[in-house]
Amino acid sequence: MLWRPATYGEQAFLHIYESIGRHLSVQHPSDSSLDFLVNERSFQEFARLHATIEVFIRCMRAAVFLQNEIGHLPAPEHGRQLAKRDYVSLRLASDRRFCELIKRTARISFEARAASSPLAKEIKEATAGCYLCGIALTKAGPPHSRSTVEHLWPLSLGGESIEENLIAACQDCNTKRENSITWAWGPVQSTDYRHDPTKNANVQLRISLAMAKLMLEASGESTGRRSTLKEAALRISPLFPNLIIKDGRHRVYFELFDEMRKAG
Repeated sequence: MLWRPATYGEQAFLHIYESIGRHLSVQHPSDSSLDFLVNERSFQEFARLHATIEVFIRCMRAAVFLQNEIGHLPAPEHGRQLAKRDYVSLRLASDRRFCELIKRTARISFEARAASSPLAKEIKEATAGCYLCGIALTKAGPPHSRSTVEHLWPLSLGGESIEENLIAACQDCNTKRENSITWAWGPVQSTDYRHDPTKNANVQLRISLAMAKLMLEASGESTGRRSTLKEAALRISPLFPNLIIKDGRHRVYFELFDEMRKAG
């Protein structure tokens, strides 16, 4: 498992990853390798995560769309109805645990219950800076620095409004992150980055690399022990990586990923 889940949405995603995603690989001739892509390991992981995202989003969005029609059904029948409409495979539909998780995840997304006022207040007061960019948070300052409550696993994707899934973020980062759940959601294939000391990297690139940094930490790559996304975020925030690149050469995403990984 990639990290220790705190919400039903994460459990559903990771269950699909364990059932399908982690078994996938990009095949290449035996006398060749993908080393020319800088980091074959990262490229293979991108393929696994991308496939998991596609399956997860497809079945979860379908379950939300059909919530009024099939939401009341027992989990096994709920899964069969999704398979009948070609939203999930028969293999997944026969997996009782998957059916239970996708049903719960869809209900959370459908109901979209925000954090209670006391909990939101507690989360905002717990940290002084945005977990992504590190800017000092304010109650009534400029919009970009205004304190908001961020769902580490998005509410729309089954992330409950519970303390273990909530963290303080500036309004700007909260808005721009949208529904990103892993670095593979980001601008992997469109990145052609060249360092410019006069300005920051594109925010979507920084968010994607921040998600990579968060997932690596939560996976226990440096500590040897898996943790929740929130535990990892609190340990290493702010998450935006400091891309210290002094030459003028362009870089693709996996080159930046590799440099961020080495920087720790």
